[in-house]
Amino acid sequence: MKNELDRVKNDVETIQKAMGLPPSFRREWIQWMKRDKWFNLWWCLPGLIILASVLLPFDRTARYLGLVLEQWAGILVAASLLGIALTHSRQISGKDGRPEGMIRESRRIYGLTGQGLWFSVAFAAQLLVYFIWGKQHHIPFESFWAGLFVLLGSTCLVAALSARAWILLGYAIPFMGYGLCLPLVADAPVFKGMLFGTMFIAIAFSFAVIQVWEIRKVEHPAT
Repeated sequence: MKNELDRVKNDVETIQKAMGLPPSFRREWIQWMKRDKWFNLWWCLPGLIILASVLLPFDRTARYLGLVLEQWAGILVAASLLGIALTHSRQISGKDGRPEGMIRESRRIYGLTGQGLWFSVAFAAQLLVYFIWGKQHHIPFESFWAGLFVLLGSTCLVAALSARAWILLGYAIPFMGYGLCLPLVADAPVFKGMLFGTMFIAIAFSFAVIQVWEIRKVEHPAT
């Protein structure tokens, strides 16, 4: 009986794959979803680095191994984001052993399928047009930077709603919140740094909340 059920599940998944449909969340995914929930808390790390560089009473002009504090903070933030990106790439490619249906769902969410290719092209074209527009109209950097995050956040919001890829709300809400709040602290460099660091922490906890909700839906489908 179990072999027959496994065969039916595999047939359904094959049909979904052939039709380009998103796979249904399955109980076999739960352990991986819980692992991803904890992994996404690493998004707090770049935020904590930024907050520490802004709030701790360091000498801003002192050099450590030839670099000032802000430069070291930038290097550490970039390194942490690179580590997150590489690990996420490993997850999407399935190198950590997760089920094939879950890999397909991740690739669908991030536009790495044939159907998502055109959305990715449109997204890249949108960013290119925004950069060209900003340069042509000599938009001040502060305004350009805030508008960039509103654009990124609104794009993620549209993608989340249209593709029912709710995990993208973990980017959409913090990005838009940061972009909309940035003009309010334009004249306060410390608060701008705090806001930027808080955005990364908000991404981490947004992911965690969304994934807890998705895990609960799988575990208790009737609720």
